[in-house]
Amino acid sequence: MVPTLWQSGGPINLASDTRALSDRFDRVIVVERDTLPETPSVRWCVPQGRHAHVLTVRGKEIMGELFPGFIDELINHGAPTGDQLADFRLVFDGRRWARGRCGVRPVLVSRPFLEWHLRSRLESVSNVEIIDRCSVHTIALDPVDRAVTGVLVYDGKDGTESRSIPADLLVDASGRSSKVHKLLELEGFAAPEEQRMSIRLAYATRRYRREPSHLQGDIGLLVEASPSNPRSGFLLAQEDNSWIVTLAGYGDDAPPLDEDRFVGFAASLPAPELAELLRNAEPLGPSVHYRVPFTVRRRFTGAQLPKGYLPFGDTICSFNPVYGQGMSVAAMEALVLRECCAGNKDTLAHRFLRGIEPILDEAWSMSAESDLRMPVVDGDRSVQTRLMNAYLGLLYRAGVGDPRVGAAFARVVHLLDRPESLMRPTMFARVMWGSARLGLSTESGDRDSVSGTSARQRVVSYGVTSSPRLEAALALAEITGPVRR
Repeated sequence: MVPTLWQSGGPINLASDTRALSDRFDRVIVVERDTLPETPSVRWCVPQGRHAHVLTVRGKEIMGELFPGFIDELINHGAPTGDQLADFRLVFDGRRWARGRCGVRPVLVSRPFLEWHLRSRLESVSNVEIIDRCSVHTIALDPVDRAVTGVLVYDGKDGTESRSIPADLLVDASGRSSKVHKLLELEGFAAPEEQRMSIRLAYATRRYRREPSHLQGDIGLLVEASPSNPRSGFLLAQEDNSWIVTLAGYGDDAPPLDEDRFVGFAASLPAPELAELLRNAEPLGPSVHYRVPFTVRRRFTGAQLPKGYLPFGDTICSFNPVYGQGMSVAAMEALVLRECCAGNKDTLAHRFLRGIEPILDEAWSMSAESDLRMPVVDGDRSVQTRLMNAYLGLLYRAGVGDPRVGAAFARVVHLLDRPESLMRPTMFARVMWGSARLGLSTESGDRDSVSGTSARQRVVSYGVTSSPRLEAALALAEITGPVRR
């Protein structure tokens, strides 16, 4: 069998699903609409490649499994790495977290650097063929059983030459901008239902020369947005002794591109060393911007799909990129795909979509609930969402004085532990004690701030039974003041 990957962007999508398929199929063809560069450089079809990217530790582990020695290769070629608590400065809800060691060690690389090294690995796989400057315009189906037989593509430099590429399996890894709705509807299949969440996120990025004295040797500064200040900033060390700085804002808080106002936006964040560094560091190019008006999850599981069509990665679910989930979730999907390829090929797509549902449910929930902390984001704030965000606010406060809280949170963010681990009795007690020591008052003007009594009344009125630990959080809120729901 010959699977064809319809690819248009993501390095992890390209690498992870191709590698998973190459172990199970005789030949894998990757169709890429962009011109693939010979050196690590930003591609025209990947505008987001100019901005900061994070490969979580779970994603790093999977890429090391799929490509043995790959992570060491990145580090040997200059990719910085360090402990998430010891070598980074973290600011949540305007408060700086305690330093410590957590054993969570991400590798920091630019997207072009990561992509180029991954593609180099793929090109060495004997049964993988990558065709660039080639865009899919039609899915070819058997007229009788409506199964995929290949794709029709525009090929060549001018994009006018049309030809057919045969395939038994079509993996749609074309990402956020996938044409799946249009192509499926043209073939008589109903498009999958979409769940969209308007986040109105805008960000701007600029690169700078990195000096040994910067941040006293730390390799990252992360300032997360808060309900009272929906702006964030990320300063990450990169290969070639450089920094990448991405500033982001929700709603009308879009970061400007001109130098003075870019630095001024950084100065509005509760980490003064960021603006100070930008004022004195050498820029390595102009600022560039990117907008994410919404996040989207496509519900393929219950949809009628052509036999042999399999969506993958951002084609199924695209998250808010500031949380750094996308590449690692795609890597996790690749492990499921590899397992499913060992079974009946006729039910491959169905088993794959069912198998990744728990992964997507968890990642989507984490991303969406965090976005719903921002007053400018529209959406249904369920009782569960309000309770979990109340607890998250307490955890952010506890992290100021307790590095073990920070370590537990880092493991969840890097997809090593499930979010439920933050509610285990020992950790819950640390959060309650640490937040009580700091004080639980919320900023004036924050929306959706309610007392514990009000929150409990809402739980009862909605017929929801909260856990004993959440009841304890609400009881504590009654004593100490309002918390965020």
